[in-house]
Amino acid sequence: MDYSSDQNISQIISSLSHELRTPLTILSSNLQLLKSNNLNLEATVRAETFQLCEEALNSVTKFLDGIHFLNLANKKELRKNASTFELDEMIETVLNKRNTSFYQSNRIKIEPGFKQKQVCTDKELLTKVLINILDNAYKFSAKEVIVKMNIENQHLIIKIEDQGVGIPPEEMSLIFMPFYRCENVKMLSGTGIGLSIAKKAVDCLDGEINITSKIKEGTKVKLKIRADEC
Repeated sequence: MDYSSDQNISQIISSLSHELRTPLTILSSNLQLLKSNNLNLEATVRAETFQLCEEALNSVTKFLDGIHFLNLANKKELRKNASTFELDEMIETVLNKRNTSFYQSNRIKIEPGFKQKQVCTDKELLTKVLINILDNAYKFSAKEVIVKMNIENQHLIIKIEDQGVGIPPEEMSLIFMPFYRCENVKMLSGTGIGLSIAKKAVDCLDGEINITSKIKEGTKVKLKIRADEC
């Protein structure tokens, strides 16, 4: 596929416009509702209006944080800060992270059997990787998303498998490009920066990310992260 610079710029402008306009429109309309009624609304309506405003603000903040992270990565300013932490606790935090598509869902399944509970790497970067990979897997699959973990040769191996729409083979080489969205998911909500963020974070962790996929069968992601000695 020919993905020229002009097409790339057009995709970036389209994504920026959509991701900022939609929440700003929600904010504007709901603030106008509050203003025109002098906040004199039924308690339930008022609570829902404030919640919509909060969600819109969170959406803009999340998007801009992602852009900022990619900018730091492009300027070679990302740094790995390794520390020892409990992997189980980190996974639990990820699964209960607000503003993700999988928040409070029971479709993410962590396979038992991982014996080594403590790992040493950059917790914040690994969290960012998992959130973005799981967010994609969950959004593009209506079935369970399976997560497997183990340690091999001083590396943390994480495998994430979904049964979703899959990635067209002719587009596999483009999936880590910022703002790129595959043709078969453009009707679904998304920014097109999740995999770019995950790839930059994995690179900073001295790790590897490998993705295989089949249309209408699903996608498998394998992460290989060096488990340092802290």
